[in-house]
Amino acid sequence: MKKSTTPTAGYVAFGTMYYEPGNLKMISERAIRQLTDAGLKLVLTEPVYGEDKEPERAIRELKAREWDFLFVNILNWIDTRGVFRVLHEFRDEPMILYSFGGFTDHEGRFGKKGTLISPAAGAGSTSLRLPMEQWGIAFKYLFNAPDSPMDIEGIMSFARAACTMKRLRHARLGMIGYNDMGLYSTGYNPTRLRDWIGPEIESVDMLQLKKKMDALDDGEVRKEMEKVTRHWEYPLGKPKEEVIMKAVRMYLATVRICEEKKFDTFSYKCVDGVDLEMGLTHAVPSSLVADAGYPYVDENDLGNSVAQLMLKWISGRQVTFLEHYEHHPEWILLGEDGYCPLDFIEGKPQIKDVSTVLLGGIAHCSNMKKGRMTLACLSEVHNGYRMHIVTGEGKERPSWVEMGVPLPSWPSVSFYPDAPVSEILNHVQSQHFAAVFGDYVNELVDLCYLLDIDVVLDIN
Repeated sequence: MKKSTTPTAGYVAFGTMYYEPGNLKMISERAIRQLTDAGLKLVLTEPVYGEDKEPERAIRELKAREWDFLFVNILNWIDTRGVFRVLHEFRDEPMILYSFGGFTDHEGRFGKKGTLISPAAGAGSTSLRLPMEQWGIAFKYLFNAPDSPMDIEGIMSFARAACTMKRLRHARLGMIGYNDMGLYSTGYNPTRLRDWIGPEIESVDMLQLKKKMDALDDGEVRKEMEKVTRHWEYPLGKPKEEVIMKAVRMYLATVRICEEKKFDTFSYKCVDGVDLEMGLTHAVPSSLVADAGYPYVDENDLGNSVAQLMLKWISGRQVTFLEHYEHHPEWILLGEDGYCPLDFIEGKPQIKDVSTVLLGGIAHCSNMKKGRMTLACLSEVHNGYRMHIVTGEGKERPSWVEMGVPLPSWPSVSFYPDAPVSEILNHVQSQHFAAVFGDYVNELVDLCYLLDIDVVLDIN
């Protein structure tokens, strides 16, 4: 089952019967308008004012449809028992505890004009916070000042995190092989991952991939080759057609596997697997797999498969992975050996033949786009999981090559982090980072809180 990409909140407002219900309903409707205008879907129930029948009615209506988190809007001083009847019913769901600010009476409806009218949401919400914490409810406490808009940025950050958390419960990570090169930084306990974060893991055999490749019609492969290579340029001369055809054939076969098995991400066993045994490099097929909507990472790196899914679903943007190549006191050379999704390419794709140096096949030497980036690396640690989050600016790469490979350079950027490079290296967890353009630190921190993942921040 695939979850919607648009966050949905169960919405319930709480007040007290001792204030005019019509006024409180009016305040609640103001909140609803702001939330829906921000793009949040709502499953609504009428405001709850007491502890008699209203809590049961709200519970019944909120259970009628699915949502990602519960928005608990405290409008004024409340009947705590009625509120907790609802919250206790949904105590295993993430929540926002919201204190809705008062307003200035400019018309004199409640007395003297210009008077700040406080329904005392601050009193109501603060009476709930500690008991919610003691019950182990995962919640964020937010508020807005009097006469001010709601904290939409904070709300939507949490909303995207909660939506991603729910989607991860249905995620499937696919890969060819397992534990490329015996890397200790990429292995995972599948039972713990399924229990703690949600995704399933399935490894596909290279023989299955080979059979899929052999079953593809040559005409279909040629048609797809003409489509994907339409804008390619070849700075070292055009490779042989059969070399390009083989790369496209592997990509198409991989996508078929992803479709059939309902994978959300994919990874090849590269150096000890596809590259060594199948007579071509994985770089271009994996780039095309990513373009088809399946975030890709090399070397069976399951942690960064999950990190890429998190960034993709939080941001709604294309994601990639990057590898460390060089460290400078001010920057890190981040790139990948011939891999680059289309959304990360500046200008036209540049493809070079690497048959003489890398086991056969073709690879990207495209120039990567520049800009503000969020990097994340998820690792399994002795007491659970840890995410390392880094922000900074991707700038023009130097002219460089991996030893033995001809220019032009691999897709890469000189990444200028907001934190000192030495500090980042003291926290680094892997040779890889998952990456996205833009700033999504708040969403990642909210998501890690919901999933009980430790966070290490190297940001501004």
